[in-house]
Amino acid sequence: MLISILKAALTVVALGATHSGPGRWIHGLVASFFDPEWNDEHRGIIWAVIVFILFFAGVGFPLPEDIPLTVSGFTTFKLSGDRFVALNYAITMAVVIVPILAGDLLTYSIGRRWGFALPARVRIIGRLLPEKRLARVQRWFDHYGNFTVFLGRQVAGVRFVTFFSAGAMRMPLSKFILFDFLGCLVSVPIWLTLGALAAVHGKEWLDVVARKVGNTFLLSAIGLFVLFYAMLKVRSALRARKAAAARVGPVEPAVVDTKPTPVESSRGPASDTP
Repeated sequence: MLISILKAALTVVALGATHSGPGRWIHGLVASFFDPEWNDEHRGIIWAVIVFILFFAGVGFPLPEDIPLTVSGFTTFKLSGDRFVALNYAITMAVVIVPILAGDLLTYSIGRRWGFALPARVRIIGRLLPEKRLARVQRWFDHYGNFTVFLGRQVAGVRFVTFFSAGAMRMPLSKFILFDFLGCLVSVPIWLTLGALAAVHGKEWLDVVARKVGNTFLLSAIGLFVLFYAMLKVRSALRARKAAAARVGPVEPAVVDTKPTPVESSRGPASDTP
């Protein structure tokens, strides 16, 4: 594994030397991953780089998850003989989800072990966890609860803060894994499918569609926030109404006197004599 990563690093350097400027350097590297011949010759290196990036992206490194996931779909399609084989994609999902969850769990464990005092003690962590962003994510947990982990997985830029906060706030481990895994089941298949379609339609097609998908993810996340927030508000209102009714107690029914009222006979008072 380590040797493959070192080979990948050397390959990246070699590719970077053929392109001028950081933008072209990265663009050329990504284009190489989507080149069918280069992809076929360097599959071992590609999978090592994919696992490496997905793991360290969860630990807070500024690495994109969408590119390695899309490359995974592209490579799987090529390995399947330019066909969509469901079993192969199921295996690929397992391969990419494991490092994603592992990186997220490491971030969660750091937050659970050292808590919110860590950013003030370690400068690097403090840069990754600015106070404003921490406060914002804590408000999300206050409003949306555990569902924040699911939404945080969909939005790049807040994943590390979300997972660290989940650990620092002592979110149960089982629930963290569940919501993080559910988040993976939403995003991972989409990027894998895009990778397969890129193998059919080409890299240029992917460049256009990927931007639209990124915007769709953001809009969908906002929509889920609004929907879930509305559901929480309705549930809170119902609970408040039940609690108010419990404090007041059951309403006692009005007591009605059912005793007959003596009515004088229309013939006047009764006579003592027959």
